[in-house]
Parts: sequence; C-alpha cells; structure tokens
Amino acid sequence: MKRDYQTHVFTMTYTADVSGVCSAMYELGGMSVLHDPSGCNSTYSTHDEPRWFDTDSLMYVSGLDEVTAVMGDDSVLISDVVQAARDLNPRFITLCGASIPHIIAFDYRGVAHLIEKECGIPVLPVATDGLKSYTSGVGLALRAFLERFADPAEHETAPANAVNLLGVTPLDFSINDNVKVLRRTLENAGLAVNACMAMGDSFETLTHAYRARCNVVVSSAGRRAARYMKRKCGIPSVEGLPIGADMAAALADAVRQSLADGLDRTVWDAFGNTGRYTVPDGGVVVIGEEVFAKSLAAAVNRLSPDKRGGREAYPLWPDEDEGLPEAEVIAAVRAAHTVIADPLYRVAARAGAPAEFIPFPHEAYSGRIYRADIPVFTGPDFSVESLLTGGASI
Repeated sequence: MKRDYQTHVFTMTYTADVSGVCSAMYELGGMSVLHDPSGCNSTYSTHDEPRWFDTDSLMYVSGLDEVTAVMGDDSVLISDVVQAARDLNPRFITLCGASIPHIIAFDYRGVAHLIEKECGIPVLPVATDGLKSYTSGVGLALRAFLERFADPAEHETAPANAVNLLGVTPLDFSINDNVKVLRRTLENAGLAVNACMAMGDSFETLTHAYRARCNVVVSSAGRRAARYMKRKCGIPSVEGLPIGADMAAALADAVRQSLADGLDRTVWDAFGNTGRYTVPDGGVVVIGEEVFAKSLAAAVNRLSPDKRGGREAYPLWPDEDEGLPEAEVIAAVRAAHTVIADPLYRVAARAGAPAEFIPFPHEAYSGRIYRADIPVFTGPDFSVESLLTGGASI
C-alpha cells in the first residue's frame, strides 16, 4: 500500500523516542541527559511522565545553543555533565538526543567515552534522533542497559519457570494497577516474574535479567531487548497481553510452550487478522501500539460471533520509524463499523464516519488528558464483551 506522508489534519503523533529513553531509565537511579536546546525535555516532563508527582529522578537537558551546534563544540556538554555527575553521583548516565544533534552528526559513543573517562561513572550512549516513536527509544535504552550491566552467564542458573516482562513503561500502561495486575496474572499461572523492564523494579533486579527462561514482550518497545537476549543466550520470547480471561489463558499457555521448546511465539498466532492493511467493510478496527492492538483484536475475535455482532476485529498500529500515516487511519475507519482507539482519534473517525467509536485512552498518544479513564486491562477480570457495548455513535 502506498503511504501518504502529507501533513496530518485529523491525527497527532505518538510520543518520541527521546521520551521513550527517559521513561525506560526513570526508576533505575541513573541520570538521563537529553542533548537538545530545551523543547523535547519539556514535552517529556509535562506530557509523557506521570511519575514526577511521587518519584524523583535525575532528568537534564543540555541546552544546546546555535553557536555550539554550528561549531560542533562538545566540550560544553562534556563539562556540564561531568560536573553534574560529580555533584549528584548517579549510578550511571544515559546520553540521548533529539533532532538537532542528529542533523549535526553528534558522536554519542565518542562523547559518552570522554564523559565516562573524566568522571568514572558508566555512560550509556543511546543514539536517538527525536523523529521516531517512543517504542524505538525504550527498546534502544533497554538493550543498552543489558549490554552494559547484565551478565548472560546468569542464564545457566535461571529457574525453570522464570520470565521477564519487557517493554513496560507508563507510556503504554500508565500509573494505575496495570503493571501490578500483569505481574499477578502471570504469577497466578505458575510463572515467576524475574524482572519487569523497566517499571516497578530496581537497578539491581534488572541487572539479573538473564535469570529468566522466557521473555514476555508486552509492548513492541520490548522487542529489541528480547532479540538481543535471544542472540546472547537463546532466551525465547512470547509477544502478547492478557487482555481478559481468554487471552490471559492463551498467554500463559504460549509461555509454557516456549519454556518447553525454546521457540518464539505470539498470543495471536492462531487467530489471524494481524495484517496491517486488511480492514474489511463492517469490521472492528483496533488502533494503538502493536502488541496491544493485536492482542485486543485477538481477544475480540475469541468471543462468540453473537457477542461481537458477527464482526471480525483487525489491528492497526504505528510503525516505530514512520508512525501511522493519517491516510491509513482514514481508510481504515471508513471501512470499519466500529473503531476502538484513543479518544483523540475521534476526530479522524468522524472524517471516516464509522458507525461506532469506543474510546480506549493511550498515554503515549494523548498524554495525561484521559489518564483517569485508562482501564486496568492486563488481567482476566477485564471484560472485552463489556468494552464492545461501551461505544457511541459518531
């Protein structure tokens, strides 16, 4: 399908990769430095990070100015970061950046090496450009953490039922009980959660990430880390979310199978309808992060035909590099009978005129606006059937 990359009229962009890096590193005792004039850090602080109210973290912006950018003078950044590190003594430093450092070909690895040499604190270079999705930033940050701090040799002593949760940040799961219920759902299925990367667990816990036999990728943001761990020591991964009782059982079964045979799986393997451009007339389109959208579409399709009005559900998700072109959204909602998406998609849905819109807020899309309306959807108590009855005419 040919994509239309013209200016968006009805839709917004998802959270950027730099916010994804900061979100992934927020709770780990490090210092995150965003190399940027000072726009992206305020967006992250104001709209993308709900933990400011009860949890401190060291988040800084370099204040890159025009002269420094044009001259390529990295000494100011290096000096400022080294001084801050000496004053605050963080456990480690993460260096990421927005579009201007990308344009001037800023050397993340080289500058990280110089900072670490001067202050003696580990520095993780994460070469973001501010142009990609948060899922890219989270993935790059988690992989950088694993490369520097986790030991693959620990996999040899991993318990037989130990799993990691990869791709967990408030951008996809907010700050309600979603993460707690997600952990409890797997534990009730007889699985032991070794590490939750990266929300609700400590630096020390995450350094032992290889003490797991399977990675549960609950957001596409965790995919890079899962693939890296697969290459390092063969840990299989299962992609999916336990949205409702049927999907909770399906996820637990898939994890058990992967623990037994070492193969990668997804919870939607058996249910089809995972192609991005296959929304037919009269279907249900689920718009959102990829693992969520595919899991919820599969959960809808597991209902009996009478409970879903005889309609099939189809996922539509943003690419981490190119986002979700507005033309694709409009085409999908024009074909659909029902749209399940963040409330800010309602305008696009009106442009496409489906019969019904079901709001499902997503923090990485609408920020804090609808945070109070985000449901706890990560366990068997969530009712997909009730969700389908909550729509309204456009």
